[in-house]
Amino acid sequence: MAKIGFHLNYSKTDKNGFAPVRAKIAVQSRPVIKTLPFKVKVTWNDTKKKYERGKWNDSKQRLYNFRESDKYSAEYKKINAFLDSYKAKANDLFNDCILNDVPLAEDLVRKFFNGDKINLNPSKKSFWEVYDEYLKDCDQSLSPNTARMHKANKKKLEKFEKEMGYEMNFDSMNLIFFDEFKNYILFVKEHEYNYFPVLIRRLKSFLNWSYKRNYHKSREFDKFSAPEKQGSVIHLTFEELQQLINYPFEDKTFQRVRDFYCFGCLTGARFGDIKHLTKDNISDGSLKFTTEKTKVSIVIPLYEGLTTIINRYPDQHKLLPGYANQNINKYIKKACKEAGIKTQTENLTFKKNETIRAHKPKYKLIGSHTARKTFVCLAHGKGMDIPTIMSCTGIRNIDTIKRYLEVSIQTKEEKLNDMFGGLIVDPPVSDTKNN
Repeated sequence: MAKIGFHLNYSKTDKNGFAPVRAKIAVQSRPVIKTLPFKVKVTWNDTKKKYERGKWNDSKQRLYNFRESDKYSAEYKKINAFLDSYKAKANDLFNDCILNDVPLAEDLVRKFFNGDKINLNPSKKSFWEVYDEYLKDCDQSLSPNTARMHKANKKKLEKFEKEMGYEMNFDSMNLIFFDEFKNYILFVKEHEYNYFPVLIRRLKSFLNWSYKRNYHKSREFDKFSAPEKQGSVIHLTFEELQQLINYPFEDKTFQRVRDFYCFGCLTGARFGDIKHLTKDNISDGSLKFTTEKTKVSIVIPLYEGLTTIINRYPDQHKLLPGYANQNINKYIKKACKEAGIKTQTENLTFKKNETIRAHKPKYKLIGSHTARKTFVCLAHGKGMDIPTIMSCTGIRNIDTIKRYLEVSIQTKEEKLNDMFGGLIVDPPVSDTKNN
């Protein structure tokens, strides 16, 4: 590593016998020299006809062996303290050059000597600047809804930084941050537990993206582990779906919301895809579309349940009435309540370190997300194989399918009877003997 040295320039000794102190850094064997704003009293040797160092020690490169009573002791202490500090700053520069793979060039040393601010990587962006760049890429490569969620993630991290005073940068993305952020989400803000894994998953996506683009060199974020806890899989049974799809609602809003929701139950399609479907998506007896989120091509043969719903809206180009997700969640609960879907259903939620079990009428638990789960659970319960389910829904990760699956009581009963129903044919013979 490069070094900085200090010496006296005797050739520039003034008429009062003071020689200036100079700093020197060698760059590829070429010295770069800076005259410092200090002078040291030196002694004239009349015999040798030259100035000598006086209290300056060439090997230690400091003023040395002076007493408190010396006339210039206070000034000497000041000079030594300055040289110690200057050396430390120079060493910081040398270390930064090594860490950033930047060669120590002459112009860099001159900037240091001039007191200029040195940026070893002018193109290096801050954590938040890189995050904004990442969000622009999300806008181009992800669906609008997914990109919007990543933007919301950034806002949550910004609030954490502001409210908790934790500086967000690439160097601070470590387990200390992970613990602080977990405490903030679960205990300060009191969000449900499964919100935290979602935030961490999106943050890791950003950190991995920025790592691949050489914005940082740390893989500490690989240690962030926050698996989601599996809650209750809320879905309609076949009988409940049949009850809802055939219920004679008088309220037109309930009719339309019911049709929109049930269409999701019958196809497994996301609501974001359903609301964009038009008559143009039907050809050759099939419903054909590309998913907005994952860009997967879906082909679902039309069958009676689907055509019945579609035929209820013959005079519009859109396949179904469109609703915002918030309105769907609001009205489908009311529609299910009117249709009598009131079975007491266990619902598991997770707060902080607790598992909360609550039993509620099922209509209170029904929302847009339960339609896709209804399709997967009913399809699996009726014997559809997982590859076919994945093809219908566009789900590419089998672990996602497994999270949705819930084997019905009826299916369990049928399978158990198939396995063990013939095991006991005759009642056991009594061992009791007649007297």
